[in-house]
Amino acid sequence: MRVTVLCFLAVFFWCPTRQASTAVRCAPQLKSVAGTLKQSDAVFVGEVIEPNDAGSFREARLQVEQSWKGVETREVVVLAPRTAESAHYRVGERYLVFASLQNGKLFTANCSRTKRIEHAAEDLKQLGAGKKPKA
Repeated sequence: MRVTVLCFLAVFFWCPTRQASTAVRCAPQLKSVAGTLKQSDAVFVGEVIEPNDAGSFREARLQVEQSWKGVETREVVVLAPRTAESAHYRVGERYLVFASLQNGKLFTANCSRTKRIEHAAEDLKQLGAGKKPKA
């Protein structure tokens, strides 16, 4: 009986659970906002004016409201991988974007700090005042 119970407990704790397979794939963000700002090529707040999910990447044209790094124009195009963890841009939504420059294009990575503005209050507070885009 004791061996049966031990075998049951070993199998119970050793086998992955169904719940684990539905867990969020991104680890909690441990990097500071300042560290992410330093590593990013572009950091800005923008409103989605034209999303495009037709290609192998999610693409969105955003109207820039303020920028901390790498963006001086009123509009930019950002690309994101087609994964559950990446941003799902929709017209009218506002985002705080942390992007990298690859082959002349701005990309947001899976599990980046890019997030909808209503979830970005703490990051915005740490970033301080941004600059308005030029004409």
